[in-house]
Amino acid sequence: MYSFVAEKKYILSGIIFLIIMFFGSCSSLQAGLYLISIEDDGDAVLENEPNVRKFLEYVIDSHENYLVRTFARTGISAQIRRTRLMTHTYFVIICINTGEYHTLSFYGTKFALTSRGAWAMNAHSDKTSYMMYLNGDNRWDVGEIYTEYIINVRETITNIIKKMDRGITYYYRDHIRKRPNVYNCNTAIYGTVVLTPRSG
Repeated sequence: MYSFVAEKKYILSGIIFLIIMFFGSCSSLQAGLYLISIEDDGDAVLENEPNVRKFLEYVIDSHENYLVRTFARTGISAQIRRTRLMTHTYFVIICINTGEYHTLSFYGTKFALTSRGAWAMNAHSDKTSYMMYLNGDNRWDVGEIYTEYIINVRETITNIIKKMDRGITYYYRDHIRKRPNVYNCNTAIYGTVVLTPRSG
């Protein structure tokens, strides 16, 4: 169930979105949308990345016990549907034995169009959108992608760690206008996932 605080945050996001839509310029609209789409502190995400790396190393060592799935959602909760610009993509890493899951995605660490990027595990928006999706409330327009493939857990996680070790730069429009050696949440998924077509 949604808490009162979570519901207030959802309503506040919607109000801010509408204010920016009606009174902001194009550049302030983009900046405002970015601000309300990131609910985790960028510095904290960056500082926690070594812990994320340790977890991923553990997954590699016991990769046969895990599944990796990929999902796309709206950039912010106030959106009705995903759009080309405002779509966020994330991994869900699932333990086969227990059903326990963790979300994983690539975020910018500053409120800017470009910044140092970092991999965040269980970011608030990712976890909330996925939990609501599982409970039948698809407010975030969550949809699974790559369903026609099996994701190679070991190779995909290995690729993520390689990107992590390089300290990749985040650029929020990278999936629309690709730049060399930068990623956003979407292109970080595209650039790390290893897929095998399902037989039959």
